[in-house]
Amino acid sequence: MSLTAIYAASLVATFVAWYLCTLIPNRPARGILRAAVIAFLCSPGILVGHGFGVAPTLFALYVQPSIFTFGPMLMVWIIALGVIFGVPALRNDRGQWPPSAKEIFLGFYAGKFVLFGIVAALLIGALIYAGQRRSLWVVTLKYGLFFAAAGINLALCYWAARAKQAKPLLTPLFFSAPALLATAPTVAFMWYGAGAIGGLIGSGSQRIASWIALGVFGLLSANSMFRIYLAATAPPHVTIGGGVAGNAAMAAVFAVLAILPWWMLKLRAQTEANKVKSQRDRGGG
Repeated sequence: MSLTAIYAASLVATFVAWYLCTLIPNRPARGILRAAVIAFLCSPGILVGHGFGVAPTLFALYVQPSIFTFGPMLMVWIIALGVIFGVPALRNDRGQWPPSAKEIFLGFYAGKFVLFGIVAALLIGALIYAGQRRSLWVVTLKYGLFFAAAGINLALCYWAARAKQAKPLLTPLFFSAPALLATAPTVAFMWYGAGAIGGLIGSGSQRIASWIALGVFGLLSANSMFRIYLAATAPPHVTIGGGVAGNAAMAAVFAVLAILPWWMLKLRAQTEANKVKSQRDRGGG
């Protein structure tokens, strides 16, 4: 758990440091420092034999101090320098201070959504691994992150669709796709569906969003019901993640989420109909 969580923290720290570097007025110095931060915090541990989820400066240098660890970091620094100074948008990136929320989250939103998705995937992967100990707090955090990340993708895609006219069915992939590398496909499916709903609502396609919600959460509810059956019929030595009670709760949540958008859409249509009827009555009087 600690290694993937450390790498997630490194990515978040790099994201924050990128914006702190806007305080540096000199463009070459700003680019060099940003590349150094990326190399220091984000060099993948696979380069020094410690797997994907390890930042060498935070783990490898501490556990196995070696001059050779600086080699991969130097490689990443050179690559980062080439990308930063080779892409005009990155080379000249220096907005106002403090940066606005729109600039932080929606500037070059595709790359940022991927970054946010990687961080969420690393954290939920770490919690799934830690969940083998079946601690209550780990299970609570795991399911809390499962739903919270879906809500985050929904909000980000809604905002991007309204502010940037982002494609409502493509944009959710940036956040949700990294989950396929760290956890079960149902997690990525949930996050994508929530983002698609947000993007469609943001683009004014509420009715299509309701259909998507019904499909996504209906399928997730069916999956949870199937897992209830597996948990109830499994031999004693077989463990089904979540058990009967946990999967029943998930099925109930997904069923509510499937019905809720339709109920809200019907309520909205009824409210608008009543408003039109009221205006007609006043006009006739």
